[in-house]
Amino acid sequence: MTYEEAMARLTQLAKEGGGTLTSAQVEADPALGEDKPTVSAAARALGGSTNVFSSDEPDGREWFPFSSLLFTEIGAAAGRH
Repeated sequence: MTYEEAMARLTQLAKEGGGTLTSAQVEADPALGEDKPTVSAAARALGGSTNVFSSDEPDGREWFPFSSLLFTEIGAAAGRH
């Protein structure tokens, strides 16, 4: 998996979750689990971006660096009709 593919898949999962991506979603995805270092790097980049807020709560996750990522642009777009 490339870095760009990891970014796209994480963003897609966030869209499916209404703007929120959880560690459970990521760790349950077989494709993402095949390249943990690349996915973790993509998540860290997303978590440090302007419109994404990361959360680091104790949640029993195994390898994903955050308990959740909140994509404010996706959440705002999902609320518009």
